[in-house]
Amino acid sequence: MKYGVIVCPGCGKAKGVETEKKTTTCPCGREIKLARMKFQYETDSPHELAEAVAQANALLAGGEKLQKEKRSRKKDPYTLISEKARRIKDPLERMRLVASELTEMKDEFTEDDLRRVVMLLGKSSAQDILARLQEHNVVYESSDGKYRAV
Repeated sequence: MKYGVIVCPGCGKAKGVETEKKTTTCPCGREIKLARMKFQYETDSPHELAEAVAQANALLAGGEKLQKEKRSRKKDPYTLISEKARRIKDPLERMRLVASELTEMKDEFTEDDLRRVVMLLGKSSAQDILARLQEHNVVYESSDGKYRAV
C-alpha cells in the first residue's frame, strides 16, 4: 500500500493519506479530492508517513513552504564517464578521457568496460577504439585482457 502527504487547502496542515483513495476528510472538516492534490512525499511505510507528516506540520507551523522531496538516483559510473566524454570534440582526446576515467575507477579495465562506455556514446566497436588507443600509446595491456591508461 502506498501512502502520501498532502497539505489541506482549507487549514494549511499536512495530512497523511492512502494514495489509492479518491477523497479524504481533513480534521478541519474539509473534504479533499486527492486527484487534485500534489503529494508532497510518498512512501510504502506507515511509520515513515507519520514522521513525514510531523516534519511537514513542523515546517508549516514555522512559516516555511513545503518542497516536494526529490529522489536522487545515483548514476551508473559508466554513464558519468560517457557524459564527461560527450563534451569533448576531438575523438582521440575523448577516448583518452574515457581510458583515464576507467583506469581511475577500476585501476585496470577490460574491453567489456570500454564497450559499456562506447555503447553509451554511440560510437564504433570497442575493439577498434582499444586498438587506436594502444596505437597512440594512450593505454597498455597490464595483464591478459586488462588495460591501464598511461
